[in-house]
Amino acid sequence: MSDTITLFGATLPDGRTRDVVLRNGRIGVLREPGRPYSRAGSGLDLTGYLLLPAPAEPHVHLDRALTWEPVGSDPDGRDGAWRSWQVRPARYRPGDLRRRSREVLRTLVVRGVTAVRTHLDIGEGRTPLRSVEVMAELRAEFHRLLDLQIVAVPTPGTSDRTIVDAVGAGARVIGGRPRFAPDCRQEIRRLLRLADRVEVGLDLHLDDGFDPRLLVVGDLARLLRASGFDRPVTASHLAGLNRLSPSALGRVGETIAASGMRVVALPSERGCGLPIRELVAAGVTVAAGGDHLRDAGHPMGLADPLATAAATGLAPARAWAAVAGHARGVLGVEAGGLEPGARADLFAVRAHSLPEALRTRPQDRVAIRAGRVVAGSTRLARLAGTARPGRTGRAVPEAA
Repeated sequence: MSDTITLFGATLPDGRTRDVVLRNGRIGVLREPGRPYSRAGSGLDLTGYLLLPAPAEPHVHLDRALTWEPVGSDPDGRDGAWRSWQVRPARYRPGDLRRRSREVLRTLVVRGVTAVRTHLDIGEGRTPLRSVEVMAELRAEFHRLLDLQIVAVPTPGTSDRTIVDAVGAGARVIGGRPRFAPDCRQEIRRLLRLADRVEVGLDLHLDDGFDPRLLVVGDLARLLRASGFDRPVTASHLAGLNRLSPSALGRVGETIAASGMRVVALPSERGCGLPIRELVAAGVTVAAGGDHLRDAGHPMGLADPLATAAATGLAPARAWAAVAGHARGVLGVEAGGLEPGARADLFAVRAHSLPEALRTRPQDRVAIRAGRVVAGSTRLARLAGTARPGRTGRAVPEAA
């Protein structure tokens, strides 16, 4: 297969139309569209398509995805989704976990995502690391289509040993829900110490409760600056920030920004959940992810970067940055770009502009990872040199 592919007639975010030459997984040349060309070579006719840096999914729960029907949700009380999962846990066999996760990953690839971070619960039952082991297998299976990153999220009472073993089993980040621990702040310190011990990053669900006396993201930011912890730290949810006055929110935002911590917003059709505009104004790097997907937390959920970006409420360019460059930064994955030398992780969608794409969310899309088309519509997949099966024999997924 040729290491060079040309994307003919693509529309760039600034409105220009260019032929984009990809070489060895990177952007080679952007040139003025030439005369009518032959489709016999390795190329895609992207006339009428908007070309963007590829998105990532920085926060999803694959172990819980697609479990709404068997698990449901207890709507009584503010922690209904979590209590539903605790009271009626889905004791799925590895085969079922693998099937559901594979379905979601394929959906994400078809919708343009080339990097995913999944949070997985560990520490329950006789096989506390089962979900990590299954996901590590899927990471190898999908390695040609996307980067899959595993976050081990200890349930209350999980031992230090189990958390360390999860990293050995394939997790690359330690997560957690400190508010369920007897001492929230002490749990944060424990997880930080373990992350330092095994030399991985930290990604925590913070301030997602409803106790107005407890707000810990500022504590974590100050602790990071004082401790000198030099690995990536991410915080998600942060709905508790909505309780702060504008002046207090500004101060906390500045503290978060100074610590280098990244924040992941989890917008949905029901609202954004955290004051994203105020955090951005304070200098915080904010990414956006989908979180729940047909599970106890949300019977629908977002598995579409266009929908997630639109739900942030930000201006189009900033909204796309939240699901693209900033989201990939959370994962530590090189961002795609549209300038010579940039990694050729790209997303093409049938639209004339980014505002149109966010508004209409077309399903006619192309996902390109490291200069290879990994998903696209049937019409595009038929073009030469773009959709040959990989070594596994699996064909490139087709867009809906």
